[in-house]
Amino acid sequence: MVTKKRLYQINSSRILQFIRLNRGVSRIAAASELDLDRSTLTKVVRYLMDHSLVRETGKYRGKPGVGRMATGLEIDPGFGLVLGIEVQPEFFRFVLVDLNGSVFSSGRTPYDSAASSLEEQLLSLYAEAKDDARRKGRMVIGIGIGLSGIVDPYMGTVIHSYPLGIAEPLALRDRVASLAGVPVYLENDANCCCWSEMAFRRTGEGRNFISLLGEFRNVDVLEYRQSGIAFGIGIAIRESVLHGDNFTAGEFRSLLYDHEKPSHSQFAISDAEAARLPGDRKTLLKVFAEIAYNISLLVNTLDITKIVVTGDFARYAEDLTPLLEREIKKNWLYQKPRNCSIEYSSDGENAVCIGAAGLFIQKLFSVPGMTDHVDEEVGFILLEKLLPEEGGRGD
Repeated sequence: MVTKKRLYQINSSRILQFIRLNRGVSRIAAASELDLDRSTLTKVVRYLMDHSLVRETGKYRGKPGVGRMATGLEIDPGFGLVLGIEVQPEFFRFVLVDLNGSVFSSGRTPYDSAASSLEEQLLSLYAEAKDDARRKGRMVIGIGIGLSGIVDPYMGTVIHSYPLGIAEPLALRDRVASLAGVPVYLENDANCCCWSEMAFRRTGEGRNFISLLGEFRNVDVLEYRQSGIAFGIGIAIRESVLHGDNFTAGEFRSLLYDHEKPSHSQFAISDAEAARLPGDRKTLLKVFAEIAYNISLLVNTLDITKIVVTGDFARYAEDLTPLLEREIKKNWLYQKPRNCSIEYSSDGENAVCIGAAGLFIQKLFSVPGMTDHVDEEVGFILLEKLLPEEGGRGD
C-alpha cells in the first residue's frame, strides 16, 4: 500500500514535471490535466514558488474560447546551477548550466591519476565551480558525472573502465556526494548524450532514438596501447535509457573487427591507422563506413526513429549522413521508406558534460514509482534533499 507521504511525493513530482513540459500553463488547466484537486495543486505550487523553483509568467487562456485569462506558471531556471563533468584519461571537461540547459560557464582542467584520487580531483573541481557560481550570486545544486566504461548508475559505481584504469568496482558517486554535500549522479559517457536530448531537446513522446558518441583520444596508441578513437552508443527506448542487465548496453566492437589481426581499436583498423586519426581521411571514412554498417541493424531492429551524432563526430555530417542513410536503406526489409532522422549535436566537445548535467536535471523533473521502496531519488524526493527542512533555501 502506498503511504500518504509517498502519494504526496508522486503527485508533487507530477505537478513539477507538468509545469516544466507545459510552460505558461495555468493552475486550473494543470489540475484538470493531472486529475488533481485544485487545493492540492495550489498547495504544491505555493511550496514550489516559496522555494523559487516555480514562478508566475504571463496570462494564459488555456483552451481556445471566451473567458478570463489566468496567470501561467513556469520553472525558474535561476533556481540553481548543475555541474556537469566528463572524465577523460588526461583531463576533465566541465560546464555549469541552469535548469533550461543554458551554459553559465565551461572549461577544461588536467586530470593526473598519479597526483591524487579521482574523487579528490572531482571535489576540487566542484569547489572551484561552487566558488565561481557564488561570486556571481548563484549556487550549485547538484553534480552529474560522465565517463567511459561500465557504470552502474543506480548504485553510482564504476564497475570497469579501461581508459581510466579502473579494474575493480569504485563507489564514486557516494564518495563524491558525501564530501561535496550535494546530490551526485553517475553515468556512462555515451548514455549522457541521451540524457541531454531528453532534458533539453525533447521531440516526440516515447520516441526511440540512439546517440553516437565518437571522440578522438590524444594518446600514443603504440606506447600506451589505447585506441586513438573511442566510440560508444546510447540507446533510449520510450523515454528511458537502456543500461542492460550487466550495464554494458551500448558498449561497442565492430562486427567487422579482424580477430585474425587483433588491434586495440574497436574497428577493423590497425593500431598504426588509429594513431593517424583524425588526419588520415581514408582511415576515417573506413571507420565511418563500419559504424554505418553496424548501426543499420540496430536502427532497423529496434525501430529507432532518430540518430543523434555527438562529440568529435558531430563535425563530419557530410561524410556520415550518406553512409548511415545508405546502410539503413540496404538493411531495411520493407518497401516503405525507413523513417529515421539523422541529427548532429551542437554541444561540440562539451556533449558529455552537458549530458551529465542533463541527467541530473531530468531526474529532478521525473516522477518516482508507485512504491514505498525508493530505488532512485528523483522528482520531489530529490528536491527535498536540495531544500532545507525549514525556512528558505540554504547555501
